[in-house]
Amino acid sequence: MDIHSFIQSGLLEAYVLNQCSPAERAEVERLAAAHPEVRAELDAIERTLEQVAFANAVPPPPGLKEHIVQQLRNEPATTAGKKGPWIMSALLWAAAMLLAAALVWQVNQKNKADEQLVALQKQVDDCKTRTQEQAKTLEIIALLRDRDTRTIILSDAAPGAEIKTTATVWHNPARAETVLDINSMPAPETGKYFQFWAIVDGKPVSMGMITLRGADSWQTLPFIQNAQAFAISAEDKPEGNPMPTVVVLLGKV
Repeated sequence: MDIHSFIQSGLLEAYVLNQCSPAERAEVERLAAAHPEVRAELDAIERTLEQVAFANAVPPPPGLKEHIVQQLRNEPATTAGKKGPWIMSALLWAAAMLLAAALVWQVNQKNKADEQLVALQKQVDDCKTRTQEQAKTLEIIALLRDRDTRTIILSDAAPGAEIKTTATVWHNPARAETVLDINSMPAPETGKYFQFWAIVDGKPVSMGMITLRGADSWQTLPFIQNAQAFAISAEDKPEGNPMPTVVVLLGKV
């Protein structure tokens, strides 16, 4: 990963929020020491968080100090003998008011900081999700552009049936990768589940169940060496069966 991609990955924000693993923290600190642009971005993020923590501060009630001073000035001279205890009470009242105002300010600041941190954490999580999705897309693009990748069409396996349904598999023995195009798959009948198979030496080897409701448009399957064909069966169990029940799609490698 180049430095620009590293800065855009969201790892610096996670570092500042203390959401990194020890290995990730070490990597951030290493790159920050080696690259001024990483250090500058890290400092900018820290300054932003400081600004968020002190934004919209709630000060003590306005005029509190002036109000106390004015009360002292307006005290009648006839009560001069009692002024000492009254001043003490006023000071205690003022201290209590200041303490209450400080507590309210701290609570408001904490609530706002918590809200800002939650929003920032969501941004970091969204950035990580987008980065992971982009990485998966780049992997598929690299697979499709590889000259060793074979496009295998699985079609209706019923004898004499017209080809009405197909599924596409990308298979690359050099990269040891097999990927199923989910968008090309039909929906199974109610109560049925699709299971993927490799045919090796004339025997079916399960490659797992097909997930049609995932977030991706493709599904990476376990790579099976020396597969002569691929097949999809319709099973009545969500976890599949040791042997295919009804093969619905079949294609030779």
